[in-house]
Amino acid sequence: MTDESDSSDSQGDAARAKKATKKKTATKKKTAARKKTAARKKTATKKTTKKKSTRVERPYPRVELQEAVKVPLAIRQKNGGNPWSPELIASAVGCAKGNPLYYLTAASRAFGLTEGTRDSDSISLTDLGRRLAYAASPEEEQQTRRDAFYKIEIFRKVIEHYDGSELPEMKYLQNTLEDNFGLDPSIHEEFADLFRKNCEYVGITEGSIESPSEQNGKTQQSSNVRVTGVAGADFVTVAEPEEDTGLMCFVAMPFSERYDEHPKGFFSEVLKQIIAPAGRKAGFRVVTARKQGSDVIHATIVNGLLDADLVVVDLTEHNPNVLFELGMRMADDKPVALIRATGTKPIFDVDNMLRVEQYSPCLWPSTVEIDMPKVADHIRGAWDHRDNEQSYMKILRNKRETK
Repeated sequence: MTDESDSSDSQGDAARAKKATKKKTATKKKTAARKKTAARKKTATKKTTKKKSTRVERPYPRVELQEAVKVPLAIRQKNGGNPWSPELIASAVGCAKGNPLYYLTAASRAFGLTEGTRDSDSISLTDLGRRLAYAASPEEEQQTRRDAFYKIEIFRKVIEHYDGSELPEMKYLQNTLEDNFGLDPSIHEEFADLFRKNCEYVGITEGSIESPSEQNGKTQQSSNVRVTGVAGADFVTVAEPEEDTGLMCFVAMPFSERYDEHPKGFFSEVLKQIIAPAGRKAGFRVVTARKQGSDVIHATIVNGLLDADLVVVDLTEHNPNVLFELGMRMADDKPVALIRATGTKPIFDVDNMLRVEQYSPCLWPSTVEIDMPKVADHIRGAWDHRDNEQSYMKILRNKRETK
């Protein structure tokens, strides 16, 4: 009996020992599995961290300035210069709404032309972007492009370092870009390509390292118009006749908008789309006062009014300064051509005695196509009949003599 009992106990101990061994083995396997999983996660985290740490930062836009300017121009042409949604801008410029739109709008922002990007509710023009979109002359537009180019600090520094836009061969350029400007070697080729293309677009060549203000001074000097008999008068030419007639037309119009019915930049657009081409078609060199300090503007306008062959006066919004300028020209009894946007209320005496040509304030291509030739005929007619038509002052003087 004892032997059987001892044998049974031995078998039970062996079973328990075997079971315990299996449990320990399973525990070890689970522990090993957990350690292996943890190791894999740790390795994956290291790889991710390494990948993130190697992300290259670019201190310049990845899109050329020539492409970036499409954003402010679309806002002006398609939305009257008002803030616009990124989606509609994408449609206007023909850009995909994913990363391409982000890079395009980010470049426009980096160049200082607009505020907001693809992820903003709307994108709006900055002062610089508005200057570009509503440039009154090719010279002003080109200068604004250069100002945008110099907004990128590394572009300006490279220009100064190499005394212009001419870069050395890549094997010599690489050390400078990395040591002096901190550019990662992986983007050297990309940077050099963008830099050269942007320099070509804004007209910066070898040795051209003037600051924006110095270049602006040159632009002003090159586009100054000296009116006969007026020393130092500062004007900007906005149109030239196809054939040199020797005739100059001065434009007196508001510099800025006073009422909400006309969006910001409205008068710049009227000058660019209607008055300038109309004056050109009528055979005149078209000039206007350069927007500077108030004293300079006043002296410029007075001299231009008195010495120009013809003055075009825009009566829209009944701007007090413009009406004062019209009075000075009339007092000098010289020819004027009066225009105004449709919807402008008439001015007593002026409307009763003088013809005023109207144009549509919509400034749609279809309305401009109709209005520009009408304004051109009006300007030419005012000049052709300057001697055989009764002027405002002659009418008033005749009335006084008959009393």
